[in-house]
Amino acid sequence: MKNLITFLVLSLAILSSCSKKEETTKPGDSVLTHPIPPAKDTVLQEGVDRESGLLIDRARLRTPEHEKLLERFQPSEVVNIYHDFRPLRKPGLKPEDLDAFLKKKKINMEELKAILSEGDLLGWNKQ
Repeated sequence: MKNLITFLVLSLAILSSCSKKEETTKPGDSVLTHPIPPAKDTVLQEGVDRESGLLIDRARLRTPEHEKLLERFQPSEVVNIYHDFRPLRKPGLKPEDLDAFLKKKKINMEELKAILSEGDLLGWNKQ
């Protein structure tokens, strides 16, 4: 009986340690593994421009830093990089694959994140 209990405890310990997946990406880099979800209620995010009276969707606004990162790329390059990264964009992303992609496209991590968020905001992840 004592051997049976020991065997069960060891079996459970081995199974629980084998079932854990190795985390390969940083928790703050979720944009690399998951698309940014679209805004659920755009009515709450819209405002009226005081000068022109036009309706503004705040989900479509870009920060100056974001614009600066994207200004060196042509729109077609942004589309190509976004769609080329699609097969790699999954929770099991390995740092080696990410580094190889960045080197191949001659971009850095901040530019990649800006491109991914731009494509997600424009709805390219639904295609």
